[in-house]
Amino acid sequence: MQTTLNFKLQSTNEKLTPRTGVAILGEYLKGMKLEELCNVNIPKAKRNNGYTAFEFIYPLILMLHSGGRFLDDIREIKVDKVLTTLLKIKNIPTANAFSKYLRKHGTNGEEGIRKINKQFLKRFLKSIKNKELILDIDATFIEAHKNTAKWSYKDAPGYMPMVGHINNGWVIDVDFREGNEAPASKNLEFIKQCVLQLPLGKKFDRFRADSASYQADIFNYCEKENILFTVTAKKNKNVFDSIKSIKDDEWKTFSTREKIAEFTHTMQDTDSAFRMIVIKKDITPTLPTLEEYISDEVMIQHQDEIYYCIATNDNDLTPEEIIKLHRQRGETSENKIKELKNGFNMSYLPSSNLEANAFYFYIGTLAYNLFLMFKQILDKNLHKHTVKTIRYKLYNIAGKVISHARERILKVNEEFLEMLQKIRRLAYEESLQ
Repeated sequence: MQTTLNFKLQSTNEKLTPRTGVAILGEYLKGMKLEELCNVNIPKAKRNNGYTAFEFIYPLILMLHSGGRFLDDIREIKVDKVLTTLLKIKNIPTANAFSKYLRKHGTNGEEGIRKINKQFLKRFLKSIKNKELILDIDATFIEAHKNTAKWSYKDAPGYMPMVGHINNGWVIDVDFREGNEAPASKNLEFIKQCVLQLPLGKKFDRFRADSASYQADIFNYCEKENILFTVTAKKNKNVFDSIKSIKDDEWKTFSTREKIAEFTHTMQDTDSAFRMIVIKKDITPTLPTLEEYISDEVMIQHQDEIYYCIATNDNDLTPEEIIKLHRQRGETSENKIKELKNGFNMSYLPSSNLEANAFYFYIGTLAYNLFLMFKQILDKNLHKHTVKTIRYKLYNIAGKVISHARERILKVNEEFLEMLQKIRRLAYEESLQ
């Protein structure tokens, strides 16, 4: 056979795996008592001889960490005999069995995953103690051409889950919604739902959100519960009138292309007035002589591009500090949603059944949260990496298993040995806490 390079391919009966790092992750998950938590909180298959909840959830989490996108990708975990041997996985359901399980246990499965995430949250909060506890919420659209999916304002069918994050991106809760549900719908109820996920004695210090949460009932709730909020404001006529009344000498330079000012504002149903921080962007102005020919709608759109407003009840921070704090939600919330959808492939949903897709999405949030916990025992230079980078640097390390004197030995390249041994040691120490 003619080839470009002079090497040959041959088969081998040696026990090899391309997922040594996934085996290390799997060991960590067992040390975190994931098996017990799954079997206690999530329903098992209905037949007496059926799979346990853990036998469904565990391989699915390993698959998502490994980069699997579709339920059929569970086969890649199943055929990796080294991985299943090391992790003592005896049974892995078929993709069809997974699909049936998701449909049968959708609502109960969601509640079970919520309870598991709540248990792990207690451990995660220890890593951010002495810091303000900040809740970020944001709706995200998942396009899905299922026959039951509802059309959204994005002009496509799909789903619109509302996702709540806290410090460092932990997903505290999810409200999995139909695609035609507005991002501004039931946001106060979702905030209260996130509060219920907190351990006793814990409360949110701050709340951040986009303009979908610019609602009087949310502001009143925050005031009542002593929660400081920063919310992107909707710029209606009253807001624009207040902006126009700001004098030229009241604008302060914030950056090379931005100026800032503030005024006190209120809405019809808010119990208290609040600060409105205004950011004025330096863009090409409308020529004064053209204003009389431009419709009000176009003029408002132009002004909307110039000004960005943040509503807040924080009376201690400066406008500059408020802006910097509010913009951090781009990393804590928006980028973490991208990690959930693209890194853990939650942009794909396997069923035409809403409850089944919600259950699957919740499993994705559990896989994501466990990833955040797992990264805490990795070297600090890996803490900020996405799951795609961790796959490249850790999960996809090749290994070979040999048996010697009744011991099972996983062999890896020498350059990875010290790192993997350190992770295993730290994982064991974590399991004792």
